[in-house]
Amino acid sequence: MLESVLNIALLVLGFGFVIFWHELGHFLAAKWADVRVEQFAVGFGHALLSWRKGLGFTPGSSAARLERLAAEGVDISRYGETEYRLNWIPLGGYVKMLGQDDLKPNAVAEDPRAYNKKSIGKRMVIVSAGVVMNVLLAGIGFMVLFLIGFNAPPTVVGGIAAGSPAQAAGLEVGDRILSFDGRPQLDFTKITLYPALVSEGQTVPITVRRADGQEQTLQITPRRPGRDSNEFLRIGIEPPRALKGLKVRDFQAIKGDWNTELLTAGALAVAPGDTIVAVDGEGVGEDDYYKLDHAVQASGGQPVKITIRDAKGDQRIAQVEPHFARSFDGDDLAIAGLIPRVRVETVLPNSPARGKILPGDVVESAKMGTDLLIAPTTSELMQALNKAGEAGQAVELTVLRQGESVTVEPIIPSLSVGKGRRGMGIGLGYDERHAVVAGVQPASAAASLQIPKNSRLVSINGQDVSTWFDVREAMAKIDFGQSMKIVAQTPRGSDEQFTLTLPAESLAAIRDMRYTTHLMLGERIEVRKTSNPLTAAAWGAIETRDFILQFYLTLQRMFTGDISHKNLMGPLGIFDAGTKFAYKGTDWLIWFLAMISANLAVVNFLPIPIVDGGLFTFLLIEKIKGKPLSPRAQSIAQVIGMALILGVFLLVTYQDIARMMGRS
Repeated sequence: MLESVLNIALLVLGFGFVIFWHELGHFLAAKWADVRVEQFAVGFGHALLSWRKGLGFTPGSSAARLERLAAEGVDISRYGETEYRLNWIPLGGYVKMLGQDDLKPNAVAEDPRAYNKKSIGKRMVIVSAGVVMNVLLAGIGFMVLFLIGFNAPPTVVGGIAAGSPAQAAGLEVGDRILSFDGRPQLDFTKITLYPALVSEGQTVPITVRRADGQEQTLQITPRRPGRDSNEFLRIGIEPPRALKGLKVRDFQAIKGDWNTELLTAGALAVAPGDTIVAVDGEGVGEDDYYKLDHAVQASGGQPVKITIRDAKGDQRIAQVEPHFARSFDGDDLAIAGLIPRVRVETVLPNSPARGKILPGDVVESAKMGTDLLIAPTTSELMQALNKAGEAGQAVELTVLRQGESVTVEPIIPSLSVGKGRRGMGIGLGYDERHAVVAGVQPASAAASLQIPKNSRLVSINGQDVSTWFDVREAMAKIDFGQSMKIVAQTPRGSDEQFTLTLPAESLAAIRDMRYTTHLMLGERIEVRKTSNPLTAAAWGAIETRDFILQFYLTLQRMFTGDISHKNLMGPLGIFDAGTKFAYKGTDWLIWFLAMISANLAVVNFLPIPIVDGGLFTFLLIEKIKGKPLSPRAQSIAQVIGMALILGVFLLVTYQDIARMMGRS
């Protein structure tokens, strides 16, 4: 707890330091150019505290105090000309120079030390110095980080999304990515960054070292997850996990006040302090997660046996149930277009269904007034709960619990579950253990079969099936162009036969399906560190360059509509993200602040009036024309710039709040 509070305090101080460092650049450049600096401020608004040479500290601004001394006949020239102040709105800062005012572009002064009296070259240096200092700070921050050690996940593939570019390229869980598009990969933060920098549709080389030590270069084409998506380009891999339980604090952060009644048993099989020492009887080390993954993929959906050693050294055996992994495109689970029933995975602590619905319950029906949904799909149930929640109508669910049908007392879906929707606060999955058809996707391979809803699949090509894992395994064996005979027990009370021929795309999608587990395992961490300052400086320069490039590319693709504006964060979102990084440790806090400093350099040098880039643009125009823009033109541009900045600020603040409340 104390460490978390300390890191949050360091985050606040870190933000203040990034702003201070930026303004220090303007200040030092102004002093170099012999410009009179009247104020050096961190934050906006009225001063909380100020300091002036000769006067010391003053609550609020020292200006009134200086005026009183002048009125008393005191020679105030012996006091410092610059007031250093901490203002009450901690959202930025500024350096106020004689003859320069961002809000009054026509401000002039006749004093030879005024900003407006200096050459265009010197004014360009002053305006751009803050951005330069932010770039330097980012590089120095990353350099320090790599000297003290960055505890980050290595570039080892910990999971592969079905249908992803990684799967298409032939990557395997356990592969260590050595380079991407010719660039060395030294920690997992880089392999999530570099795919976003390539052009859409571009195929690039990726070199990996297999778990057996063999190196191989593959070709991969990053793409956007989801259909009609405007997300960043990705390759569809997950960070590596270790065969051990979460740290206690991470476990508590996830678990909160949850208990075993609110989570499926599989999620809690490995607790803090536990280590998996064998998978199906084969001994494994902490870094051998790929062996567990191989066993799960080869299981055909059957439980995998693991041996767990606790903190006391005692061992126990547990069964890990595989589940279908989500696809790269985020599609709902369907096999050849056949959709399973809904299974409850979790119940939120504040759910109105708590104590009534249990994890593992399979939804057989949902009744709302006179409306009755039999074997609803996930989307059908979510829509029905939202509709009932908006109307304040109770829903009566009948669930399959431990082999028996149980009718639950009516529940009103009253919990906000994001994007303005109402629900019961239950996490929904799929009933993978019973091959019951809840629905059929339109335009899918099975759409023409007209298999009735709530039919139970019995066999495929003479092979008995009882679970959706059996269905997937049986269909995956079908040769392309070969028809299959599907026998299903329909609600009409009889076994009926359906004939299906899978198109190549559907067959490939079935074969690409992957399994996963719900085990809560700890991160695999390796220390990225060097004792050579030159190496650390080189790494720092590369990190800074890459984050600047990514931010510029993000802005460019947002303007072209390729990426959603929802990827932007405002002050609230940045601080919220910062608290999560601070929680991970001081090294991650340094990494985050260095990244923010690099991004701040980009934002401040955009050619928008009000920010440094806009002022620099005015100076370029003045250089080209031989005279500055008219005060009227500058004032109009400043108003437009301020309106743009304010509009973006309001937009990102709304997005931050919605994101923090789980509505986006």
